[in-house]
Amino acid sequence: MSQKNVYGTSLAAIGSEQRIKQYAARMKKDRSTVLYLMPSSTWLNKARSTHYPLSFGTFDDLASAILDFHNMAFLSLTEQERTLFFQRILEAARQEDARSPREKARAYADTYGQIKRLGLSIDAFKESFAACMPTFVSYEAMLEDYHMIDPEQKLLMASRLLTSGKDMPFEVVVEGFYDFSPLQFKLLEGLFHANIPVSIYLPNFKKLNMVEETLADLQTIGYDIQSFKVEALPKVTSTISVIKATSNKEQWTGLTQQIQESASQAGVVVRAEERDEWIREAKEQRLPITQSTMIQLEQTPSFKLIRYLLVPPQNMTEHVALFTEILSFYQIKGIRYVKALYNVRRKGKTEIDRVDKLHEQINQRSWKGKESFTNYLQTLLHEIETLKLTGWLEEQILYETDVTTLTQLNSEKQAIRIIQETVEWKIKEYQQYQLDNMIVSFEFFQAWIIETFASKELFVQAGLRNGVESYTWQHLSHFEGETLFVPSMGADHFPGRPQLAGYLQDADLYTLDIPYGKPTQAHFRKKQEAYFEQLFYVAKEIIFSYVEGVDPHSPLLPSSFVERFEIIDAWSFEKRMTKKVANHQEEQKEIQAYWKGRQFELADLPEDLSKTNESIQRLESGLEPISIEATDRLSKHSTVGITALESYARCPIRYSFERLLDVNEPKTKAVGVSHILIGQLVHSIIEWLYKELDVIGLPFSHLSDEKKEMVPDLLKQKLEEEWEEVERESPHVSKLELNLLKQQWLVRLLDWWKAERKHFWDNAKLANMRITSLEKSLQLDMLVGDHETIRLKGKIDRVDQLDQEFIIYDYKTGHANLKMEEEVRTGLKLQLPLYSFSLREQLERQSTEWYEAIGASYISLRSPAKRANNGIWKESEVGKGSRFNVSGQCKNKEEELGTSRFLDKYELENKVKTLWRGMTHEFPVMPLDCRDSCPYGPICRVTDEQKEAQIEG
Repeated sequence: MSQKNVYGTSLAAIGSEQRIKQYAARMKKDRSTVLYLMPSSTWLNKARSTHYPLSFGTFDDLASAILDFHNMAFLSLTEQERTLFFQRILEAARQEDARSPREKARAYADTYGQIKRLGLSIDAFKESFAACMPTFVSYEAMLEDYHMIDPEQKLLMASRLLTSGKDMPFEVVVEGFYDFSPLQFKLLEGLFHANIPVSIYLPNFKKLNMVEETLADLQTIGYDIQSFKVEALPKVTSTISVIKATSNKEQWTGLTQQIQESASQAGVVVRAEERDEWIREAKEQRLPITQSTMIQLEQTPSFKLIRYLLVPPQNMTEHVALFTEILSFYQIKGIRYVKALYNVRRKGKTEIDRVDKLHEQINQRSWKGKESFTNYLQTLLHEIETLKLTGWLEEQILYETDVTTLTQLNSEKQAIRIIQETVEWKIKEYQQYQLDNMIVSFEFFQAWIIETFASKELFVQAGLRNGVESYTWQHLSHFEGETLFVPSMGADHFPGRPQLAGYLQDADLYTLDIPYGKPTQAHFRKKQEAYFEQLFYVAKEIIFSYVEGVDPHSPLLPSSFVERFEIIDAWSFEKRMTKKVANHQEEQKEIQAYWKGRQFELADLPEDLSKTNESIQRLESGLEPISIEATDRLSKHSTVGITALESYARCPIRYSFERLLDVNEPKTKAVGVSHILIGQLVHSIIEWLYKELDVIGLPFSHLSDEKKEMVPDLLKQKLEEEWEEVERESPHVSKLELNLLKQQWLVRLLDWWKAERKHFWDNAKLANMRITSLEKSLQLDMLVGDHETIRLKGKIDRVDQLDQEFIIYDYKTGHANLKMEEEVRTGLKLQLPLYSFSLREQLERQSTEWYEAIGASYISLRSPAKRANNGIWKESEVGKGSRFNVSGQCKNKEEELGTSRFLDKYELENKVKTLWRGMTHEFPVMPLDCRDSCPYGPICRVTDEQKEAQIEG
């Protein structure tokens, strides 16, 4: 009976040369094979560096060795390929389910993979996952038919083969683990029953709950754990501290700078998802590290061009994107790049021969809807050769002298080589297993290419041998320095919360028959505790850090594992900007920019910062003067609409875009009916109605009840007629939506008529008042300089008169309010004040009588009965007893309305002069009314500070 023992090991002895040498000697003596299993590539690389002739590998490698020993060969699938084959199965059954196969394939494949990782058969889920069962069964049948195997099936099959009774002449050593997964336990159980010698080494530096659980499971299988003894060692850590950071960026910046300032040898614990951030920050801070720089293959222009071969551009935006990638591939930069894209938008091509030719080659490629997988792959190889990308790269590499460009060219060449080698290998693999004729859809092939290369990386730059090393939690025992930095120790990061894949839930684990390594939350917590405890046995000093955030009232919390330790410092942008010495030149510039931004005077600003400061000052000023020639040209047009003055006051730069430069609004997908169209419709219906009733000049009391009752039908009839134009102008709007909108405006028009009757036609106090004009044109001459007069023009929607009293009304389809100081004095709303003054002057010129403006008001179709702060009224016409039903809450009470004294009070003549001078001299970016809905937002340089100032004002 061979030995199957569990031993204890110190952290320092894991993967040590002494232990490896011991098993190498035994292998030589017994003439056997020793399979040395470790948890990760980092461990394996270190073990292989000892150059002893052992077979180092993972549990996956052990499974492959068992299959090889039994002369069993399969086409191996990756997890991504499994998802694609699930998609293929679902595509075949598409007629039974309206949902897209892609929507379900990932969930089904993840669920299946999770079931297998738990070491279970799909039979255990016949009831709970009944809907998935036909797909699971089809997938397993496909694996058998095509002689394929996925990662989990490989371990399950290997564990079954171990029970075949066939002697296998090898020994297994397992170390570096705190626990095992259900599948790994199945293999360990199989090794035990196959009578294969197994030595398992578990950490014994202190009593750990995770190790205790693992020991109990191994003992249940039958392993001898008598040799395992906890040999409690003293902790080596003497200093423990915590640093909080305001942001993730500041955490990594502070960490790298503190390492630079430290005299001791340091290391960093880096999670896989933080690797890129660690490399990027180390590079920025000029910190030498051992980590090699890699880039994702899918980010290279070469791969993006090949992807466009599979998914050609369908619209102008995608064509521009393709041209952009081609220009990037050919290293076309600067002004040539800008001109090329300008030509693309104007002419559809760059006018650069090789760029346009490559675009045409890619754009013309078409693919069959279904074909054998290997044919697709061979066609892709042929197309890559036809594009001649590698040849061009090799030519450039021969003569290129710029190091950065040379690195980019070599990366592109490496990307194409990896793509070609991967495709060639897959063709050989399918041919080897006689799967040449396996038919797949083009969508399957597309997805395979994208998924396969999504995870591949390119080597860019080697790390430095003497640089700072990063460690994962799994191989912390490699650390041989003094100070260990452990970032991202926030409550939301450590301990993390593992999630089962697919449709499985944590609650399912308690009902399933999983004898060993059940991955519950409690199990994961024990594993995290074990990882955490090892820190104190490898480093003399430990510095934890976490992100607290910038809100002092709601700070993010540290992990429960580190909250008992003292917080000794904080990393923040403000603190970094106040230090006396910068770590490098770029940080020095950052500090200078910070203090300059806080309005401090700095001597000897770098040239680029000086230019930036000048640009900021120009942005802040908002000034945008125009040439003398342009001023002279604009000044010749001495007639200006009052609405144009308002537009300029609201936003001078938008006014210039719309009325002078004729800048077209960005084309967007038409949504709803135009507000302008609705406004024109409503005004025309109101004007038509009063002319149809023949009430112009007729006292309100003379309109008969019969005619009043006719109005709702007239409005409905006219709206039906006019609505045909709305439908013609709005082909993008559905019939249902148009009908709903028509009904909405019919209700508003009917409400308007009710309000009109209440305020005018049925109002006994205004029995003798009458409408004297609709759409009345007005003009007003105003002196704007010593010898310069301009003519203001406008049109009043409606004028009502009673003897020498008059009121003007302006109909609005939206909401309408009026604020004297904020809107009249600033020039945002000039129509009512200037119309009142102009009309009074015109009436008095045409008569020997004097006239008095007693009111000027907006009438909103949204709230037509409202008479309050939507107008300006004489004080006697406000409140109780008001002839015009003006609410006592009205604040706009002006006795001098329509007079020069009113204009003087609100400085309107000066405002008109200022606006006119601006309209002929400058168009500053200084809006009084800036809205997020402005169509010119993408090309306007208005600042957030200006918007905030406008809101506060």
